[in-house]
Amino acid sequence: GTKVRIEAADAVLYPDVVVSCDARDRGPEDRFLSHPVLVVEVLSENTVAYDRGPKFALYRQLESLREYALVDVDLRRVETFRRGADGHWVLHDFTGTPSVEFASVGQTLPMTALFEDVDPPRP
Repeated sequence: GTKVRIEAADAVLYPDVVVSCDARDRGPEDRFLSHPVLVVEVLSENTVAYDRGPKFALYRQLESLREYALVDVDLRRVETFRRGADGHWVLHDFTGTPSVEFASVGQTLPMTALFEDVDPPRP
């Protein structure tokens, strides 16, 4: 139920997973985060275009955001976009790799764990 507030765009988004390490996001009752470092979206047939396009464009307005990850359950693919020191976003494709690295939070997760309770891919 945690939402991300993007004040510059007067928008509120509902990520699938969000991580903030910022003390300003630790309010006792506020269900909004405004300074995430990592956002993960699980793609579906209905959301893939929005998650890759307009939603990512909104998230990029957050200065705190370092990594945006897209998880494609059907293809067993994880793509992460990381903001470099120059401000440019770089794609890191983890298709067919044994693990995925979430550099923004210093974590590596085995693909088997990520897709553990997921039905086999559709043909």
